[in-house]
Amino acid sequence: MAKKRRAFPVQNSPAPRGGRVPDSVVIDADEPSFGVFGYFRNPGVRETIESIIIAVLLAFMFKTFEAEAFVIPTGSMAPSLQGEHMDLDCEHCGYRYLVGASQQNVAGFMDETLCPICNYRTVMNGQEGGSYKKGNPRRSETNPEHFSNSGDRILVNKFIYDFHEPERFDVIVFKYPNNGKQNYIKRLIGLPGESILIENGDIYVMEQDGNGGWDKEIARKPSKKVKQVLVDVDDTKFIGPKLKEVNWPSRWQQWDGGTAWNRNATEDTFLIEPSDSEQWLRYRHFVPTQWYVILNGTCPPEFAGEMDELPAGRLIDDSMSYNNGKYRRRDHATGFGQHWVGDLGVHVFGDITSSTGELLVEVVEGGAHFTCSIDVATGTATLRCADPDVEFVNESGSVVEAPVAQTSLGSGSNDVLMVNADDQIHLWVNGSLASFDASTFRRSGVPMPSYSPEDPGDAEPVGVGGRNLGMMVTRLKVVRDIYYSSVKGDEAGWNESGIRPAEIHEIMKSPEEWDSEKGTAYFERKRKQTEPMFTLEFGEGNDRDKDQFFPMGDNSTQSLDARLWPGPNRYVERDMLIGRAIYVYWPHTLNKPIPFFPNFGKMKFIR
Repeated sequence: MAKKRRAFPVQNSPAPRGGRVPDSVVIDADEPSFGVFGYFRNPGVRETIESIIIAVLLAFMFKTFEAEAFVIPTGSMAPSLQGEHMDLDCEHCGYRYLVGASQQNVAGFMDETLCPICNYRTVMNGQEGGSYKKGNPRRSETNPEHFSNSGDRILVNKFIYDFHEPERFDVIVFKYPNNGKQNYIKRLIGLPGESILIENGDIYVMEQDGNGGWDKEIARKPSKKVKQVLVDVDDTKFIGPKLKEVNWPSRWQQWDGGTAWNRNATEDTFLIEPSDSEQWLRYRHFVPTQWYVILNGTCPPEFAGEMDELPAGRLIDDSMSYNNGKYRRRDHATGFGQHWVGDLGVHVFGDITSSTGELLVEVVEGGAHFTCSIDVATGTATLRCADPDVEFVNESGSVVEAPVAQTSLGSGSNDVLMVNADDQIHLWVNGSLASFDASTFRRSGVPMPSYSPEDPGDAEPVGVGGRNLGMMVTRLKVVRDIYYSSVKGDEAGWNESGIRPAEIHEIMKSPEEWDSEKGTAYFERKRKQTEPMFTLEFGEGNDRDKDQFFPMGDNSTQSLDARLWPGPNRYVERDMLIGRAIYVYWPHTLNKPIPFFPNFGKMKFIR
């Protein structure tokens, strides 16, 4: 049947005499074509409506099959991803840190927070000293930073696992097995068919050895993921004026009594002149606790003596500012964690003034010194560890005595980041990852903290040094890897040892306690395990939808992850996977200099 043709004026052109419309203004149109329906036959109107309909359909299909936006409500994935939280500047040292605020609904308003660098307590403003959520009518009477911000808004790729298998350490979104209407976001730790052990803060995959026992292999995070999950422990850029006023001792000193390293009056930079021998500037973890004494203008007696009278450094633990908010009805603000973290890193910023010499960086774990020397003239980096229980191995499993890599280090401005994580040394020089011929290592036994007057070991766990080197170090940072807790849902408490936090604090700060009966019992608890903690299965027959996956949160001690789920099913089946988180497209907005300004600096790909 031939299509009928109707005509109506285009751009208000009058109809010619005789009533015939020229072909140049005739358009194809379907019935009906007059009145309101005729309006919708206008090409511009129709094109607009069609575009809107197509856009809606595409968005619906994109959401259904490709990607979907989610908001993270809680801090179980901190520091990688943020739930409801506050961004604060420490009132003493100026360091900017995050504090989780998702518990305010059940625990009352937040009264205090703790700076992770100087341990200073910031008292929150507001009615009766508490903090408030946005929208409170008394907001003008409070500090705007003391209001909680919404969690990160992320994009989730819902199609990716149709093309390839989920990979360990992916950040996944899934339906909570005990409530299919609730979405969770965690990091994928265990894969179908694996037997998983959590030990010393690390993840291991275990396999039977054929003799009734089990062998274990550590699961290593890729370098790009390691870099994203690092937690700051110290930063020389942030030293508060009161600590300087009372002569609080620098955490970085040449503790062996040498004089090659010099610190300027403001403690902002460290200088080294060329010397034929190794000269080390090392870190002790001095954490101010007696702030009432410091604020009164006095240094606590324990830290007021000469250098050789100062205490040894305490162990670095899994404390994180995100968890250290003190709520009105629940006190979380301790400033100290409950587990020793041996996986550490050091970040060095500075200007090399000599054309030759070696820059030395070092991390210590369980008494083993992992040293990287970088030749200024050639940029060649060399790894060494003198501990007889440690061996560097390459991809084929062969032992490499002194692995090497080429870097861009040279005279002038440089920044060097060295991290020990998951039994692997990662080195970034001027932002580029160094490729060693062997960066992974194996060691016999589980590392335990070590100390002696001759070798302080884990009491001075990171250092920077030089040989025949001239350099001005402008900034030093200490960082740590995330620590995965091994506490299971059928065990009491949040720490692995069962020891009260106050006792743990005393053990951590006193090296003479590390190998005492109580200290040994604490450190060996949940270590030297011989069997897996969780066993994951494949779906029966060809039912791949029932394959089992094991997820955990990066903020392990504050994450309701698979370790703690009630019942025996501590896993996620494949058909409950929604997808992989790929991008933070909308962090909370900035309120200055322009209200609700997009926070571009925190938009990022999710590793």
